[in-house]
Amino acid sequence: MNRDLKKFVTENRAAFDHAHPPKDLWERISNDLEKHEKPIAQTAVRKMFIRVLKVAAVTFLIGTAGILVYFYGKKNAYEDYSRINPDLAAVQQTYSQLVVQKKDSVAIFAANNPSLYGEFSKALDQMEANYEMLKQEFATSPNKELTLEAMIRNLQAQIEVLSQQMEILNYINTNKNQPQDEQI
Repeated sequence: MNRDLKKFVTENRAAFDHAHPPKDLWERISNDLEKHEKPIAQTAVRKMFIRVLKVAAVTFLIGTAGILVYFYGKKNAYEDYSRINPDLAAVQQTYSQLVVQKKDSVAIFAANNPSLYGEFSKALDQMEANYEMLKQEFATSPNKELTLEAMIRNLQAQIEVLSQQMEILNYINTNKNQPQDEQI
C-alpha cells in the first residue's frame, strides 16, 4: 500500500503543486481537534474520578468491616475458649445452646401465663447478669480456665432453673387441661 501511495504521489506531483488548500483549513482542523480533545480529556477525568470513588468505597467497606470485627471481638473478648481448654469449650458451647433452647421453650409455654413468666424472667435475668460479668472477667482473668469453669457452672444453674420452670409450666398446663373430677 505504501508503494502504491508513493507511486501515486510521484505521478501526480505536478497536480499537487498547483492545488492550494483553502485558507481556513488549518482553523477548521484546529477547531475540530479542540472539540474532540475536550470530551476525551473530560471522559478520562471522569473515568479516573469513578475509579477513585470505587477504590474509596471498597476501602471504606473493608475498613468498616475491620472496625466492626475488632470491636465485636473485643466486646466478646474473642471467646475462643478452645485455646484455653478444648473440653471445657465444648461443654460451654453445649450448655449455651441448651440454655437458649430451654429459654425458647419456657417462653412458648409461658405465653398463657404472663405473670408467671415475668417472675421466671427475673430469676434468669440475675443469672444472665452474673454470666455476662464472668464473660467480661474472662478477658482479663489470670486464670482463664477457672473463669471458664465458673461460666459453665452458671450455665448449668440456668439450665436447672429453666428445667424447673418447664416442670412448673407443664404441671400448670396439665392441670388446666384435666377436668375438675380428675383433679381431686
